[in-house]
Amino acid sequence: MSLLVQDIIKMAETQLTDAGVDNPKGDAEEIYCYLMHVDRSKFFMEWSEPAADRTCDQFFDLVARRANREPLQYIVGMQGFLDLALQVRPGVLIPRYDTEVVAESACEVFKEKKGDTVLEIGCGSGAIAIALAKKVGAKVTAVDINPAACELTKENAQRNGVKIDVLCGDLFEPIKKKKYHMIISNPPYIKTADIEGLMPEVRDHEPREALDGGEDGLEFYRRIAAGAANHLKKDGILVLEIGDDQAAQVAAILTATERYGDIQVGKDLTGKDRAIVTTLAR
Repeated sequence: MSLLVQDIIKMAETQLTDAGVDNPKGDAEEIYCYLMHVDRSKFFMEWSEPAADRTCDQFFDLVARRANREPLQYIVGMQGFLDLALQVRPGVLIPRYDTEVVAESACEVFKEKKGDTVLEIGCGSGAIAIALAKKVGAKVTAVDINPAACELTKENAQRNGVKIDVLCGDLFEPIKKKKYHMIISNPPYIKTADIEGLMPEVRDHEPREALDGGEDGLEFYRRIAAGAANHLKKDGILVLEIGDDQAAQVAAILTATERYGDIQVGKDLTGKDRAIVTTLAR
C-alpha cells in the first residue's frame, strides 16, 4: 500500500523531533513543498494524495540532512529577508531576522541624510546591501573577504533587480581611499569560546569566520571603528549590528577613537539592543 503525503510528513516530523529540530512539522512541510515545487498555501490539497516511491526516497534524503541539523535554508536554498528572496548556500552566512531591524534602521537614517553612497563591510549573501539599494536607491559597494559570499551577493543582486558593486577583500582594503555617506556592517561578534555552545545548525554548518569575533567578540568592531572614519564623508553615518550585550562595549570603542559622535543604540523587535548608529564627528 502506497504511503500518502500526510503519512510521509508525519514520519518526517517524528524523525526531526527525535533529532532535536526546533520546528519539525514546519520543516517537514517546507522540505516537501521545496521538493515538489508546491506553494505552501496549496500544500494541504495534496495531503491525502499517494506519494510516489521516488518522491519518498528524495524526500527522506532531504529529511536526513535536516535531521543531521543542516540548516533548512541550505537545504531549500532560499531565505526571506524583509521582502527580498535571497539564495543561500553552504559556505556563506544565512541572513538573520535580527539583521532586518538593522537594515530597516539604516534605510530610515539614509532617507533623512544627504548623499547616496553606502559601503557594506562583510556582505555575506548581500541582504543588507540589496535592501538598501532596492528600498532607498542607495549606490552600494559591498565587500567581503569570502569569494563565495561575493559571488552570491552578485547573484542575489541580479535576482532582485539591483546593481551592487561587489569587491573581494579584507575590510577597507579593496576600496583604497574612497569615501561614502554611510558605512554599515554586521561583523562577526561571537566570542571564540562561545562558538562551541551554539546550536548545531550554526556551529557545525555555517562558516566560522563569519561568526568568530575573537576572544572578547569585539575584534572587528575595533578594526571597523579605526578604519571607517577615514572612509566616511563629512557627517557620514556608521551603522553596526551588535550582540544584545555589547552596546556599552562597542560604544566605548567608538568613543575612544575620538572620531564619532551622537552614538545611538537601536533595539530589535524583542526589545534587545541590536544596532549602533553613530555620526562622523571629525
